[in-house]
Amino acid sequence: MPTNSLVVFALKEEFSPWRRRHRFRPVAGSPHAAFTAAFGPLQVLATLAGAGAPDAQNIDNLAERFRPSFAIVTGVAAGLKARWRPGDIIVAESVSEPANGSEFPSSPGLVELARKCGAEPVQTLVTLPRIIRTVAEKIQLGHSADAADMESIPLMHYWSKRSIPSLALRVILDPVEMPMTCDFEKAMDAHGRLQTQKLIAYLAGHPRLLPDFLRLARQSRRALLNLAGFLDRFFEQLKSSSLDTHP
Repeated sequence: MPTNSLVVFALKEEFSPWRRRHRFRPVAGSPHAAFTAAFGPLQVLATLAGAGAPDAQNIDNLAERFRPSFAIVTGVAAGLKARWRPGDIIVAESVSEPANGSEFPSSPGLVELARKCGAEPVQTLVTLPRIIRTVAEKIQLGHSADAADMESIPLMHYWSKRSIPSLALRVILDPVEMPMTCDFEKAMDAHGRLQTQKLIAYLAGHPRLLPDFLRLARQSRRALLNLAGFLDRFFEQLKSSSLDTHP
């Protein structure tokens, strides 16, 4: 059974609901923010890549130091098909990037364990360099993928080079028929971190967007609680599993 695992979120807001459930402790001496917690015999390292994974190299350095048996990239995703609703947990059999044709598979053993814990398998998760903001874009992408994120490809690329089995696991935030009217990228810093003061200033300058923002915040809170509950089930199951994590 694996003894170490790496779990990567984009934003601290995505990690917080799960972090509050467990005794995650800061990793001493780490140049990049990282936290560890024990799940029975399994040691979990959790960290943040930033939206779009601008800090992917730092995550790779952590992987070299921590030497995980497997790695998970997780957080929210945009639904690209009508069947996916806010709060749905999906597990991608593969992730792809349309811009350059990159594609990486998730470990079949990890996909199967996620399925047993309640995640819905999808054939393809697409990684994009920006947040999809219009319904038309979502519908177009939905012809070839089930959901979209911004981090899976760069992280799974590094893990593939190190032969670390990996899993792309997401919770749906915005369904296909919901436009993303708020431009959150205007409130992010160079590390892909959401800046509260920038967000407040943005909303102050666009007050008509406040109802949409509040609706999205409620959806996000429920979705991330679902994700935290799922991760608990996943690691609880893993404690007693003889899982083969190899591709």
